[in-house]
Amino acid sequence: MISDATAWRLNSTDEMLHQAAARLGSSRIVQILWRFPTPLAADALQAEWDQLNQGLLSRRATGARIPVARRKWLTADNAEPLHLERRSLTEATAPDWIDTQVRAPLPADSRALWRLAAAPYRGGCLVSLTVPHFRSDGLGIVNAIAARHAPRHRGDGVPDSDLADALRQLARTVPQVARWGIRLLGDRQERTALTNAVRRHPDPHTASGSTPQFFTSAIYEVDARRWQEQAQAHGGTVNSLFVEVAANLIRERVPRAANATIDVGIPMSLRHPTHDERANALVVVPLTVPGGTPRHGDLRATRQATKALLQSSGRHSTTRVPEPLWHLLPARYAEPLKNPGAQQVDVVASNFGVAPDELAILAGRKADSIALRTMNVPGLVPERARLRASLCLLRTGDQLTVTVTGMPAPYGDNASLHSLVTDEFTAWGLTARPWWNAPAPDMKKG
Repeated sequence: MISDATAWRLNSTDEMLHQAAARLGSSRIVQILWRFPTPLAADALQAEWDQLNQGLLSRRATGARIPVARRKWLTADNAEPLHLERRSLTEATAPDWIDTQVRAPLPADSRALWRLAAAPYRGGCLVSLTVPHFRSDGLGIVNAIAARHAPRHRGDGVPDSDLADALRQLARTVPQVARWGIRLLGDRQERTALTNAVRRHPDPHTASGSTPQFFTSAIYEVDARRWQEQAQAHGGTVNSLFVEVAANLIRERVPRAANATIDVGIPMSLRHPTHDERANALVVVPLTVPGGTPRHGDLRATRQATKALLQSSGRHSTTRVPEPLWHLLPARYAEPLKNPGAQQVDVVASNFGVAPDELAILAGRKADSIALRTMNVPGLVPERARLRASLCLLRTGDQLTVTVTGMPAPYGDNASLHSLVTDEFTAWGLTARPWWNAPAPDMKKG
């Protein structure tokens, strides 16, 4: 049953991700990859596709009939069929194949909702699931996969009316705006910041930019216990070491002023532990860390700063005005009053924690490794977005899978990025196993 009517209404993050293609010339795609040591049967994969099509990934946004009400999600059938590759992938062709899956069009106005594909690889199978971020965040996708075999009732949409949502929005807006207005009167700095945000916001239709750059990728497996031991030895945690690795990749390759700091985007989950049907339930909060040269020492400052940032952040961090008011604003005001997302920090470090056991089982087989990455399609326009690299961390069993993607301008091709990431892990005393053997780096691109 649909557990929460408001989960079937688009929130500010859902709307921001829908608009990203028009504003930044790029859509964010979440990709989950499974690597199996044995082949998977086609009919078993089709059964998995059918199960996923009955879940929360198969819904689309539609407008409300009452102006004040928010847009809503409606259940829908996925028009994108299962894709089965006949030719066997090699170490050289596998990276191109996963990029091809990410690039396959899944526009917001299409009935193609998500894409499941599989290909023979090293005597086994490689499986890819791609989902637009506007349809679900990474944890939402993981939860949808884990719950795909659970019995459910598939309804025809939200159980509340547009009128009910409009009244609910108005009831929330009045008291929240009143409290916010009182605070704003006493905060001159915040008033100035809001004014500047609206005045300086560029028109996405007139902003110039170069050709979008599609990020290169590196995928690694690292022993989870060794990662934790090294983090603790430096006064940190699994996550603070991950954040420092992300910052070091910027320090190493992205040109910056000598005294410039780095903003590491940390996705903070707002998702309830159970029965949370929201498409996106997160906010990306920027952690400001020192720039300069790469650091491989004490992690206590990073750990403490991260803890303080997450403790002070929450649902209120998604917009610069009360969210009920934000939904009522015209687009030209709503856009600049949404707090900057993942594309407006230097690097994103997404820690997905421990994967549920159900995630590893697909088509009756258990994967020997699972990776997750977020990609921008067709790429990022450097002049419109600040993001230069993105990292994902996922624990399955006794291993961590680390996925690194980077803009080609500073990071070069896949092989150059692999070399850089390998050196970074080595500097922390970590042995990392690449998912596939990369060719020698092209020094002309690095």
